[in-house]
Amino acid sequence: MYLITSVFGGTLGLIFMIIWGLLCLYAIINVLRNTSVAGFGKIIWIAIILFLPIVGAVFYLFWRNVKTL
Repeated sequence: MYLITSVFGGTLGLIFMIIWGLLCLYAIINVLRNTSVAGFGKIIWIAIILFLPIVGAVFYLFWRNVKTL
């Protein structure tokens, strides 16, 4: 039983780490390519993405499409 849980846990953990890394990389590249965000704003967004990995990346990807009224 331990062998089965460790194999699936290790494999799923690796898959989630790869997805997390790609999501963060995509968000950081998107921040750097975004022309509507100023220099200091880019630094703040990158810090949020790096220090709050999944939440920060998902938050940025949803927030970037919000338009101010």
